Amino acid sequence: MNKTMNEKWGNPKQTVFGMPQFLLWFTFSITMLAVAILTALFPVYANLPLNVIAGVLVLIFYKPVMFEKMKLSTLLSLRLIISLFVIFGWNGQVYTDFVLLLLIVNILEATMTDLMKNNQPYNFVSGIALTLGVVGLYGTWEGGLYAIEGLSVWATVAYMVGYTIWNWIFVSGEFSPSVALMHVGFLLTPIVGAFIMDAASAITTGTITITFGYWLILRANTLTFGGIMQIAGKKHWEEGLHNDKFSSFIDWSHKKNVQIVAMIICVALMAFVLALRFMNLETVALFTWRW
Repeated sequence: MNKTMNEKWGNPKQTVFGMPQFLLWFTFSITMLAVAILTALFPVYANLPLNVIAGVLVLIFYKPVMFEKMKLSTLLSLRLIISLFVIFGWNGQVYTDFVLLLLIVNILEATMTDLMKNNQPYNFVSGIALTLGVVGLYGTWEGGLYAIEGLSVWATVAYMVGYTIWNWIFVSGEFSPSVALMHVGFLLTPIVGAFIMDAASAITTGTITITFGYWLILRANTLTFGGIMQIAGKKHWEEGLHNDKFSSFIDWSHKKNVQIVAMIICVALMAFVLALRFMNLETVALFTWRW
């Protein structure tokens, strides 16, 4: 019989530093979002100290589990490489192609963990579909700020939604309920940030064009800085973000029928992404208006 999340991970106290749980989660998420946008816009002067140097210190002085160590090391390598591309003026298109290759590798890492360790075969299928869906994406380089999109904004949104569903099933099966609650912020902040960065274009152009193209760079940055905070303060997050109702929601989301539905949605979304790719549609915005 499968254990409930409370049985598997225990039930630690639910406050830390006297801070209300939602405020603790919101503070963590908004900090992660702010740093993600800052390090995307300033890939040398913000990215190097806040992501690369801080991440190396965490790897040295803290004790991440193997998956955390492997994931953070991969992310730090990418953050360092993007800084080098900017500093030395290398061809950024090579970097964006490399990002897509690493996206495949990172998804496969988690997908194999689902199959071999977490007993989540349906999410394994979703992960394979997402790996294939990368074929429907392409990257553009803008002096250190890169965008990853599908051949229409609908493909970008479809991939983003499919990835979010798949990754939620993965992290809630891999980590404790407290860390899974943190990862709600990990998953939501890149979407919010991509919308903010698209909307901010109106300041200089007078036109808001929503493409969500910056979602993946913000996903990488939130994973990096959020991962640093997660590893460095693991005990505090475990204590402060445990929630019995949220643990029950995780138990529900891991029921067989729910995971089958999630798999079907992910596979359908990736089929849509690939269909648009092979139809060779032009890139368009979700909506555009002038003020």
